[in-house]
Formats: sequence, structure tokens, C-alpha cells
Amino acid sequence: MAIILEHAILADIDPPRVEQGSLRIEDGKIVERGQSVTRGAGDETVDCRGAVVLPGLVNGHTHLYSALATGMPAPPKPPENFEQTLQYVWWRLDQALDAKSIEMSARIGALDALRCGTTTVIDHHASPGFIEDSLELIEEGLAAVGLRGVLCYETTDRHGPEGREAGLAENRRYLEKWQYQHSHKFAAMVCAHACFTLEEETLDALAELADAFVTGVHMHVAEDACDEEACQAQHQSFLIDLLVAHKLLRPASIFVHGVHLDHEAIARVGQAGLTLAHNPRSNMNNGVGYAPVGQYHCPVMLGTDGHLSDMFAEARFAWFAARHEHAGLTPNAVLAMLAAGARRASDPLDITLGKLQVDAAADIVLTDYRPATRLDSANLAGHFIFGMGAQHVRDVLVGGKWALRERVVVGCDEEAVRRRAVPLAADLWKRMESSQ
Repeated sequence: MAIILEHAILADIDPPRVEQGSLRIEDGKIVERGQSVTRGAGDETVDCRGAVVLPGLVNGHTHLYSALATGMPAPPKPPENFEQTLQYVWWRLDQALDAKSIEMSARIGALDALRCGTTTVIDHHASPGFIEDSLELIEEGLAAVGLRGVLCYETTDRHGPEGREAGLAENRRYLEKWQYQHSHKFAAMVCAHACFTLEEETLDALAELADAFVTGVHMHVAEDACDEEACQAQHQSFLIDLLVAHKLLRPASIFVHGVHLDHEAIARVGQAGLTLAHNPRSNMNNGVGYAPVGQYHCPVMLGTDGHLSDMFAEARFAWFAARHEHAGLTPNAVLAMLAAGARRASDPLDITLGKLQVDAAADIVLTDYRPATRLDSANLAGHFIFGMGAQHVRDVLVGGKWALRERVVVGCDEEAVRRRAVPLAADLWKRMESSQ
């Protein structure tokens, strides 16, 4: 049985294109698009009533493990800089995670993402007290809601050689799992924290693992000035030179933030052709500065860095931050960041995301946004930034199956999940406080 979406404003973001039309969805993909489409006996027909239909959105970088952090206890003392923010807040959180809180964090993060029209997440996970099989738990949480994920475990030396080896092993285990499976639902990458928590031996091990599985490394780069300063102090090298020397500057890599790279480093990143994940809300929250994304000549995608996977809001923040910094971005440049995220996730998942075209994955967001002003290909970005929002998301298809229907989650009992999350979060917070 196929699903027919009719009387829709079909709004593609890659490239921006708006037209009135219908879609036929079958076997997990879009099989027909036009003013009218083929209909068969038993097909389910949905009248979109002139509302906007979008491709499912992609979060280019997040930390699902932070989904139970909302309202968590204040740190033992107010952080005075970025390193203290990590030590007093986020590293206390990730060290307190156990199996139940990891899976529940992923499940709650997936529910929140779904309600925002986000159907795929590129996640960067850390749980130093529970490493082995942690990515399996993230996968279970996402699968329960119906989302896709590109997953990896954050390798770091901040817990000594044993912690580093466990992180590398978890990445290898998950890479091996998905090396020959093509479900198009999950994929793996190599993962690292940032150079200021990594020894050179570890950087080599990350590159070797990426070589073995023909993939890239998903890592934080120059989020704060301390990353560059630590490289020069610990390795007697500029950060960009260290990354080049250890073969981490590769097209398949994802560098996150890039706030404090200089002009020469930005040029070298552009030459490598890797993808930069821009996280404007997180950068503002952590007070690390503005990433000069307009200077990067490589794909730039939007991520949330652990904030709610609301890509409408992230796009809006990207625009406002750029305006505040007089960065010279256009609304279309912001929309292009969403398209870049879909392209980046499409590669490891071996499927076409982010497009309302024949043979693309049927990851589709039906909204109740009926524009009160002209909407066309030229001004779609303006409507996306200033008009549309997560509040307009009504229905979501992932792989041609309903994940959200009339604002009700289909795959699981959302109310029950959220009830179970409360005591798990309370236990997590207690473990955090005991680590002070």
C-alpha cells in the first residue's frame, strides 16, 4: 500500500524549490512526484490542504546524552571559562551516565527531535563510566522512536590509557557492525573529543581506524582558544598542523565548531573538503565566540551540540548570530547549511536524504504552515527562518512509515516514556552531585 500526499506546497531545500504538487510514497521511498500521481486500490491519501511539506531535517552534530540535563543541579561553583564549563558541567554529566540513562537520553532526545521535524541525527556520544555497547543503547533509543542515526563514541585521553582503549574499541565494534549491513537506518564513524584531551599516539590510532573502515573522524576542533593553546604547549604544534600531521584532515571528517581557527587554518580546512558543523546556540551558551562560517570554503552544516534538535530554531540562531557579527551571510546560506547536513548523513547511510524527489528516502515532514504571503523558491529561506517553526510540525514520515501522526508519536507510548525518564534523571543527577 502506498501513501499519497496531495494538495501540498512541496518545499525542497537542496536546492531551494517550491511548487504545488503531490507525492507517491512506496517501499520507503518517494516513487512519484507531480501535479497528480498514480493511485491504487488501498492507497492511503492525505490531503495536505495547501500546507508546506518539507524533507526530514538532519541534525549535523549533537550529544543525545544531554537530553536528561534539563534542570540539572548547578555546578559546584560557577565556571569562569570554557574548560571549567566542561569540568564542572558536561564532564560531570557524562561520567554519571549508566546503561539506563544512556538509552533513555537517546529516547527522549529522539522524541524531541521528531516533534521538531528532525528525522536523522549525527550523534557524538560520551559515557566514560559505561563505554562498551553504549552505542547500541543509543541505537535502541533512536529506533524506538523511528529515527535514523550516524553514531560514534568520543575517544579521549582524559581517563587514561584504559579509557582511551575502551573508546577506540567501542568505535571499532560499532564500525564492524555496520560495515556490511545496509539498513539505511544507522551508520558509524570514528569519534574523538578535541586535541587538547588527546595524545599524539591516540591521534594516530584514530587515523588508523578511519583508514581501516574508509570513513572520517567526527571531532571537536577549536571550539575555544584553549584547544590551540594546549596544542602549542603540549605538542609544540599549531592545531591545524597537528591535525594534518596525523592525517585527520580528510574529506570524510566532520570538524565541529571551528570558532578559533585562523585564516590559514580555515583555508586548509576548505582545501581538505571536510564538513564543518556550526553550532550557534551552543557557542553563545558557552561564550566561546562566533565561528566565521562565511569564510569556510567547505560544506557547513548546522548542529545543536546537545541542545534540542530543533533545526528551525538553530537556523534562526545561525541567522541572528551572523547578523550580530556582521558576517554577511544570506538567508539562502543558512538554508544551505541544512542541505549540507542532509548530504553529509546521506553518504554513510547510503540513501538520499533532504530531498523531495523520486528515489529519495521518504523522510517527510507535513506541516500546518499555510503562508499568508507569497512563498516561492526565491524566498523559501525567509519563510523558513522567519515564518516556519517546530510548532507547525504535524506529521512525520521516516522511511515511508508514520513516526508522528496528528502530533501523536506512533512508535512508542510517549507519555509512559517521559514518566519513566523522571526517576532515571533524578538518579543521574544524584550521581553527578556525588562526584563533586
